[in-house]
Order: sequence, then structure tokens, then C-alpha cells
Amino acid sequence: MAMIPPKASCVGGHQVPLANHCVSEEGRRGKMYGMLLESVQHYVKTEHGEEVWRAILEHIGLRNTVFNTHGIYPDRVMLDLSKACSKVIGDRTSEEYLQYFGQCFVKFFSHYGYDKIVRISGRHYRDFLKEIDNLHETMRFTFPRMHSPSFNVSDEDVDGCVLVYRSKRKGFTPYVIGQLCECASQFYNINVTVSKVTQSTIDIGYHTQFRLNFKNSAYREDIGATSPLFPSQFPTLSANTLFKIFPFCIVFDENMVIRHMGTSLPMLLESYNLIGSEFPTRFLIRRPLIDCTWNNVKRLQRVTFEVQYRSPVHRLSNASLGPGNRPQASKVLLRGQVKFMEDWNMMVFLCTPLISGLTDLEKMGLYISDLNMYDNSRQMVMTGWQHSSVLEYSIEQQVKQSEKISETMRELDDWQHNSNMLLYNMIPETIAKDLKEGVDPIKTCQVFDDVTILFSYLVDFNLICARGTPLQIVQCINNIFTVFDNVVDKHGCFKVETLGDAVYMVAGGVPDRRPNHAHQVAGLALDLLQLSNELHDPTTGKSLQFRLGMHTGGVVGGVIGRRMPQYCLFGDTVNTASRMQSHGKPGKIHLSEQCHQHLIGSSYIMVSRGTINVKGKGDMETYWLIEDAKKSGNIEGRKQ
Repeated sequence: MAMIPPKASCVGGHQVPLANHCVSEEGRRGKMYGMLLESVQHYVKTEHGEEVWRAILEHIGLRNTVFNTHGIYPDRVMLDLSKACSKVIGDRTSEEYLQYFGQCFVKFFSHYGYDKIVRISGRHYRDFLKEIDNLHETMRFTFPRMHSPSFNVSDEDVDGCVLVYRSKRKGFTPYVIGQLCECASQFYNINVTVSKVTQSTIDIGYHTQFRLNFKNSAYREDIGATSPLFPSQFPTLSANTLFKIFPFCIVFDENMVIRHMGTSLPMLLESYNLIGSEFPTRFLIRRPLIDCTWNNVKRLQRVTFEVQYRSPVHRLSNASLGPGNRPQASKVLLRGQVKFMEDWNMMVFLCTPLISGLTDLEKMGLYISDLNMYDNSRQMVMTGWQHSSVLEYSIEQQVKQSEKISETMRELDDWQHNSNMLLYNMIPETIAKDLKEGVDPIKTCQVFDDVTILFSYLVDFNLICARGTPLQIVQCINNIFTVFDNVVDKHGCFKVETLGDAVYMVAGGVPDRRPNHAHQVAGLALDLLQLSNELHDPTTGKSLQFRLGMHTGGVVGGVIGRRMPQYCLFGDTVNTASRMQSHGKPGKIHLSEQCHQHLIGSSYIMVSRGTINVKGKGDMETYWLIEDAKKSGNIEGRKQ
């Protein structure tokens, strides 16, 4: 169901049509106006927040997209959004979300006063259902390329009706059900249950029959009594008079053979041999979406028809008359109502050319004097000309504004990503996300029974500081930490802190608990030693040397401070790991017995250092970590 008001209004700088899946027909098959997606965007952000909406857009590959009213988007975007909402939010199925989107659209246009066009379309709900197609047609002059689905009531009773829905799109029936139910509830204060009776594929797309159950108090059975069309004192209107009033009309019989045409139509079509030919071979019914048969046309006499002449008309436009100009091909569209003439046993299509402005009038080779005065055709053409430039400018400004918003959203996303990376370097990502959601820092404290801590120290750092300039020292430390940070990220560990005297602390298994934390830190330590050969003393040019120490045990972790929060680890394990570093040797990785036990049976080669006296700890059995046999290929060493 596509509903668009007879005029447009500016909301937030956008011209807002009340459209469902309405599209431009030329080169835009399978696409829709952005108004539909705007309604989804509005309500998902309102109910679930900006972050959830951004996650949904990223899920369907439309990151930082801002939907605008007159933008044209593929149909699949709506279907993808329903699947993404079901996946990201997870409280409904994709079909339930699609139905919810239909309800959102009705609520969306109602907020801006467009519910009035629905309310005045009929006194009762069933009247509104019968007028849906005509509501679509009211926007033809504002949106001349709109191509909406078709609806008609095929049967009704006191308990509801059967509604036939025809569309070129597949998969939008839940969306339509959502709109039908929401319109009934909001505008007519009745409850409607909708069920799908049949669905089939036809030449023009998809044909679906809905059964709508509601209290149809306006239904009146046909009792067969009809009043005379004319009072007896008036004579019957002659056919000649009718054809003068409707100079573009077409008359055809029950065999769909054209029997007569209005005086102006042959001139418009540049063809005088249409009488006697079959209507379907010469004309295509674009709306409503039906097969061109006598019964179908007769049944839909209350619906506005749009018909296209199948053959392109080649003519010189009014603006290009003159020598040397070639005729231009153009298509002719006719719009009007079909009426059954009982006396003739024929159908007459009372129509006028579909013209949105002076440009179309010129292309068709028509003049203002060719148009009727009684049906406002002249006024429509002139009004369209007066406002077209303003409308085009407004649309251009809207598109530019949407593009600017999208670009700003991309920049915001980049800055947010950078700020998150900076935050995650100071605080673990899982902890940082809790803090951003308002969790008290005290509640982030946790006890970790088994983690591995590594300390690295730059040997002779004090001598380097004494010999070098301040700039050299800062550049040197920056080079070291840049290289080390990359290695930490590679092995999935967390850099706890760096101290002013070139001490670098890393933890494995915290805050994300991992059973192989010792193996991760061991691989990290070996990589640090290997990369240290590429780091040089700025004063001597020699390779820098590092002492590394590792220990495994329990710690307490948590965020300390509110103004400048920092994630810290506390416990004897931290002190012991620091002792392993300070009692180690340059260019070597010093392991405690507990860390050694975790690495036994792995590909890491370790040798015993023996028992040493550790300050504050007493005698300890320690080891050297030599290499990873898997990487080096030292199988014999691994066996030892």
C-alpha cells in the first residue's frame, strides 16, 4: 500500500511524500523512495538507540548511510533491514520486523499531519480500501514517475472483505499487512486481522489475495433497486455531446475491440486506424495492475486507470519546430476512469493525457487550448510549471544535505574509532565498554586465578639518557614501544603499563580469560627479543638489549581512578614477575617454576638455570626460555 498526500510539505528540509514502495518506472525497477526507509530509521533509533541502528546498517553493508526522502534505493534494502534487525536486536523474526516497518510508516507520516488524506478518503474503513489506488493517483503531478502497487476490493460482507494486492515486488506482503492494520487502528478505530488467502505470479508481478476480518458496518447488500440515471424531464445525452466533452476518450466492446475514439485522440497518437483493432494490442494498462480483460476492467470502474499507448509517437515538439529539426520519440500516457455504458453494452475510457508540466505538453505536440477547462488540466499544467523550479531546488538541497550528513557521519565514525583505540590501549576493551555503559569502576574489579605477567627492561637505559639529547631519548623510547605494542596486539595480550625507566609490562589471560595465556606471552617474549636486534642505541648505533622475566599466578585486576582511569593488576604475581626480570640477564627470557610448568609439553624449548636467591622471595628454581621449536624447526632441541 502506497499512500501519498495530494501535496508535499517540508519536514526537516525534506519534501515528504506518504509513499510505500513507490518507485520511478524508468530505469528504476526494483527500487523505492527513501521515505519508507526514513520511517524505519526514525523508529529503530528512537526505540533502540543510535548504536543499534549503526550496527544494523553495518550488518547490511550500508555503514554511515543517511536515507533521504527523494533518494532512490534498491528494494532489497528494506528486506535486508528486517533481517538485520532480527539478527542484531533478536526479539522478532524478519517477517515480524517487516510488518512492524509497515506500522512505522503509517505512524511516521501521521506525525506530520498526513493522516488527514487517509481520514477523508472514506467515511468507513472499507471505503478507504476501495480508494487506495485513487489516493496514489493524486500524487501523479507531484511525483510523475511514481509506480506504486495496486489494490482493489474483490468481495465484501458484514465480516470484512477480500483485498487483492498486485505488485512487481516479492516479499513485501508482511509490510502491507502492517500498514493495513495500523491504518484501521489509527484512523478508523477498529481492529483488523489479515490473512493471506492465495499468492501467485502473473505477467505484471505478484498477485496476492488477503482476507481482512473486521466489523464492516457500512456494508449494504445489493437489493437490485437502482434509481434512474436522469430525471425524466431531461433528454438522454447524445453520443456526439459526450465525445465533445471527452475529446480523448476510447470506446471498446466486450471483445475489447475499439469502436470509437474522441476527436483529439487520433491527433495526439498520430494514428487514425485504431478503430477496429483490439484494445490490448494498442494500449497497455499500467495501473491498476491487472490483466486487460473485459471482466477485470468492468469490475474496477471506481478505480483510476493509467494506460500507455504501446507505439512510441515521433513528433516535432512545439519548442523545436523549424527546419533541420528531427522528430523525437515520446510515449503517451492516458489517465481517467472507465465507465460501462449499459445502453451501448460497451465500455468507455474517459481520459486525458497525463501531463505534469509545460515540458510534457511540448513533447506531445499539444497546446493549452487542446486541454479541457472543466477538469483542471490547464490549471495543473500551469501550476506544475510555476512550482517545478522551486521543487527541484528543494530536492537538490535535500540531497546535498543528506550527502553532507553522511560524510559527517563517516568522519564521526573515524574519530570515534580513533578514540576507542586510544581508550582500549589504556583500558581493556571489555572493561571500557562496561564503563561507557555507566558501570561503576569498582564493579569492574575481578580476581584472576591464573594469568601470566611479563616484564621487559631496557638495559643501560640510564647511560643512554646521560649520553643522548632529550629528543633522542624520546624518539628511542617511542620506537621501542611502537614495536612492542604491535607485537602485543599480534599475540592477543594486554599491555598493562609502561614506566618512565623503560619498563614494559604485559599480561596474558586478563581481562579475557584464556587457558593458553602462558603460551601467548612466551611467543610474545621471543618476538620481542628478535625485534630488539632492529632497535638501536641513538648514541652509539649498537643494538639495544632487554631483560625479560615471566611468572604465572593469580592477580586482582580493576580500574583505578575516575578522572584518569587506568586498568591495573595487583598481587604477588606482579612482584614475582618483576623479580624475574631484574634477576635475569640481557638478551634472555627468565621464567619462574610456575610459568615453566605451564609450558611443559609445548613446542617451547626451556633450559634450567638452577636455583637462585631472589630478593624478597628466597631460593627459587628458574629457567631460560630459548626458542619455539615449531618456528625454528629444532626438533632435536624440542625432544631434549
